[in-house]
Amino acid sequence: MLRTLRRQAGRTIRRLGLLPGGIPDGLGEDEILGDYVIESGAVVFFPDTVENLYQIRQWYGALEQLDGEMGVTIVTQDSRTARAIRSEIDLPVLIVALNRTYSALIRRSRARIAIYVGHSNNNAVGLRSTHVAHIFLAHGDSDKSVSVSNQVKGFDFAFVAGQAAVDRYTSSVLFLDAESHLRVVGRPQLPELSTREDDAATTVLYAPTWEGSQDVNAYSSVKSHGMAIVQSLAADPGLTIVYRPHPRTGASDKSFRDADIAIRAYIETLGERGRIDTSRDAGAAFGAADVLISDISAMCVDWLSQRRPLLITVPAEPEAVPTSPSRMVRVCPRITVEGAATTATLVRQATADESIPAVLEQMAQYYLDGKTGPDAMEAFVRECKNIARLRDEQATRTEGTDDE
Repeated sequence: MLRTLRRQAGRTIRRLGLLPGGIPDGLGEDEILGDYVIESGAVVFFPDTVENLYQIRQWYGALEQLDGEMGVTIVTQDSRTARAIRSEIDLPVLIVALNRTYSALIRRSRARIAIYVGHSNNNAVGLRSTHVAHIFLAHGDSDKSVSVSNQVKGFDFAFVAGQAAVDRYTSSVLFLDAESHLRVVGRPQLPELSTREDDAATTVLYAPTWEGSQDVNAYSSVKSHGMAIVQSLAADPGLTIVYRPHPRTGASDKSFRDADIAIRAYIETLGERGRIDTSRDAGAAFGAADVLISDISAMCVDWLSQRRPLLITVPAEPEAVPTSPSRMVRVCPRITVEGAATTATLVRQATADESIPAVLEQMAQYYLDGKTGPDAMEAFVRECKNIARLRDEQATRTEGTDDE
């Protein structure tokens, strides 16, 4: 009787959305999936809650392309996440609460590859399956220290953007056979190089990252630099500001949310010279900007697709250092906490420096394999199909089993 009451109480709490942030609600469709067969050749296992939706959203375009080649089904562990994804993309989305349901579902599926977009602890549920090849995508490529993890060895393959990522892994992860484990595909979600029209104002995109969950990944400049940066830019009448905060800003530290709110309020006072961008796709913001100011983050790497000036902040937290090697922080102008009030001057210097275009071209080759968005999309689909073929070859030589 007590066990039944606890189960009913737990389900009520989940239905009312009263779980702490980051915990899947477990309101699955397990009862109707008893004999369901996934016909898709690829499964995306995304067990996270809605606050991490940004991780999978940036892969929607690539997943739609892959769906046209082999079919894609998304599997979640959270009903709120599933509702959001179903409203945003036309792919099958399943909600599986129980590990045994997922194990059986994959065992009888037609899937040949399983794809993961983030380092969720619940990825272990999917990785138990030995019937599919497991591919780690990550939700961005950056010189953050958290961009490399020993967890990558739990996947059969990892897709990376360019040689910079390969160098990160080989210099940081012990016993990793990078040559066989990593596949360079560029960044399929990036817009093509856009041409900026000459006009009176120079548009500066300020796109800081979130504060992170620990000191070693506390790269955000929102609280330490943010207001000084935008006020300095606003003091130059020839500059227009677009503020694009990370969607997780304030998730770990409310003071960063307060700083973000203050910056937004200030931007609102600038009229036509200031704008806040909270769109899901950064492509439009990239196309409209002449300069990016960001923290050590994936935004910097993605911006290289535009070959336009990039300024990177120096974290206020001394433990938040980039991975080694990090060519980007060596060659790009840096903005310290103390120097944030002179940001406009640094922007003017960067836009006037005739050596910048050649440097950015070299960086785009190193970080993005020189690939445009369409080239990277083609590489992504090709590598998924190649790995599916390798999986099929392996399957003819051995029978897989699942660990329950």
